[in-house]
Amino acid sequence: MNSEPSETPDGDPVDSDESRSVEASDLRSSCDDANESDLASEPVGVSPRAAALEKLPSLARITSVIMLIAGILVVGLLFYKVMVGFFIPLFMAAALVVIFRPVNEWILKKLRGRRRTAAIATTSVILSIVLLPIILLLTVAIGQLTGLVSRTDLDDLKAAFERGRTRLGLELQHADRFRRLDELAGMMDQIDQPELVRSQIAESKELITFLESEVVGASPTGETGELAREQLTQFAEIVEQLETVQQADATAESIATDRIMVEERFHRGSVVASAAIHAWMNAKLGGSFRTEVKLLTNPSEKDLAEAVRAVREYLQPRFVKFSGVTGRVVLQVAIGMLITVISIYFFFVDGPAMVRTLMRLSPLDDAYELRLLGEFEKTSRAVVLASILSAVVQGFLAAIAFFFCGFESFILLFMVTTVMALIPFLGAASVWVPCAIYLAAVDQSYGSAIFLAIYGAAIVSSIDNVIKAYVLHGHSELHPLVALLSVLGGVPVFGPIGILIGPMVVVFLQTLLEILNHELELRDAPKQESVSTSQ
Repeated sequence: MNSEPSETPDGDPVDSDESRSVEASDLRSSCDDANESDLASEPVGVSPRAAALEKLPSLARITSVIMLIAGILVVGLLFYKVMVGFFIPLFMAAALVVIFRPVNEWILKKLRGRRRTAAIATTSVILSIVLLPIILLLTVAIGQLTGLVSRTDLDDLKAAFERGRTRLGLELQHADRFRRLDELAGMMDQIDQPELVRSQIAESKELITFLESEVVGASPTGETGELAREQLTQFAEIVEQLETVQQADATAESIATDRIMVEERFHRGSVVASAAIHAWMNAKLGGSFRTEVKLLTNPSEKDLAEAVRAVREYLQPRFVKFSGVTGRVVLQVAIGMLITVISIYFFFVDGPAMVRTLMRLSPLDDAYELRLLGEFEKTSRAVVLASILSAVVQGFLAAIAFFFCGFESFILLFMVTTVMALIPFLGAASVWVPCAIYLAAVDQSYGSAIFLAIYGAAIVSSIDNVIKAYVLHGHSELHPLVALLSVLGGVPVFGPIGILIGPMVVVFLQTLLEILNHELELRDAPKQESVSTSQ
């Protein structure tokens, strides 16, 4: 391309290439002048490193920032101590707001954007659907529990226990003698008291002979009775030898050696004799497991009285303590409910502004913050809505069966079933199975027991899978083992609400780990690209 001529300030034509070279030289001269001015402004003899250090923030500014961070930490710790008591009400309010957000949006649309009026309406809906029914059910359940305790009599419990034991075939004739024989079998290793051991051996042989002839066994004992008596006789001979050796002068080396040998035989014989007694008892009563169950379900009057006294001594001070703090507990529950209701209202009104403020203050990337908020919403619906709805339906269906089976405290059983249905692996079966056993073993109502067992297995415990599959809509659930551990670990830390908070903590941890894994993948991606390019 041909260059067009230009004119100088004097009006003479100048070639364009020459003009561009003049402009470039002027630019270089101006940059040189600027560099010279910068060098002139710097002190003579100052190195570039020293000049860079001078550009860092001053010590006063650094100290100010450190003090600001320390103040934030101290005030944040105080804020945590002030607010930690309200964590559970705030969490419940947040979960309810997430669950009922579609309702609030529908009401807000109907009210043409009047946010405060819509928040009041939605809070009223939550009160009428969730909170007030819970308070009413708790009141009725506590009343039924109080009436059940007041109607309970020790003689009635004992009679019911005996009826159940008879129906299950666990009654035991001469149970006191069997218990004494079992006790003697564990006392034959007292090497320092050979006379006492010899009397115990004789008593054991008499008990075996008596019980073998007087009690009809669950299975033939065969030769176990004769073998037990024979082993006891041989052990008695060893005990006599032990007495002789112990009475002799132990200074002689031969006597000391004989004593060591006899003591070894004594320990061996005591083990063999005890094993022979237990073998005969197991053969007589139908096996080791059935023997232990029969001995456990046939306590002596003394053992029963001691057990009742121990239970009374354990419960009485705690009942007095509970009675003393009942007013405080009721006040705390009332305050918690009030805070929950107020928090629900303000979360609906100012929730979006609160979220934006938290996102602005958080150092996390906005995409990660949105993901965490999404996980909280999804987990709230999955854990809170699906779990609670499933538990309530299971409790309601079980309460219907309890009512028709004749249980008077069916509201109390409804509350217990609902709570147990929230716990993985245990579920509602931990309530209706014992109730079915009670109907069969104690009330002798076999038809009701069979109905409750079939109804509980086919409907009550199976409806859980149907409801969760419908509510979750394909969302992934926690592994059953992780869910169980999160519930069992959440209850001691957070109280009863830990049944819901525990799984949510696990889900948040899983989300954070996924975010960290994503960051690591992004960091490793350039390295992998460079490696592939070099190859």
